[in-house]
Amino acid sequence: MPFNLPEYEQAQAKFLYKAVHELMEAKDELFRSIPKAAAVESIPTSQNTMPSGEVVLTPPVLVGAELLFNYEDIQAFKVDAFLEQVDKAADESLRVVMTNFFKVLKNLTDATGNSVDAGGKPVSHDLILDMYETMEMPFDRDGHPEMPTIVMHPKMAEQMRALPAPTPAQEQRFKNIIERKRNEHNARQRDRKLR
Repeated sequence: MPFNLPEYEQAQAKFLYKAVHELMEAKDELFRSIPKAAAVESIPTSQNTMPSGEVVLTPPVLVGAELLFNYEDIQAFKVDAFLEQVDKAADESLRVVMTNFFKVLKNLTDATGNSVDAGGKPVSHDLILDMYETMEMPFDRDGHPEMPTIVMHPKMAEQMRALPAPTPAQEQRFKNIIERKRNEHNARQRDRKLR
């Protein structure tokens, strides 16, 4: 084609990708915190083998969004119309990425037995303690727990931050969990040394 300038198309694609990606990060705190890999030619199906021997396969997910630009808007240099399309693309991409993120997370935690079904109950200290019960917890050399990272939806994190102080019974239950996890950790360490 005469006057075909592929470098302009490449620059436009790079700009749109960067704009959508950065808007996704601005819109979603959890997405922003997920480490991003370098660009690759292809993404294979990932495979995780659980201690039980169960294999959890995670195929790659195609993330895309349609951007529709009206020629009259471009001609009139309507920036708001452009920004609206980028915003829609970010929302659609987040919907796909985060839906699949939580699906993969659920599949892995179900396979390891580390999932807790709240059964529609609101976030509470007891629910959080139920989660700690299911997790293997490492300890440092001084016997202090290295608390696991809990991944949850931002709305649920907001509810968690708004919880009142735990009751004395909940604080005692937490201490009991830590002590039991410390004993389990120490038993695993002794077992490793014996082998």
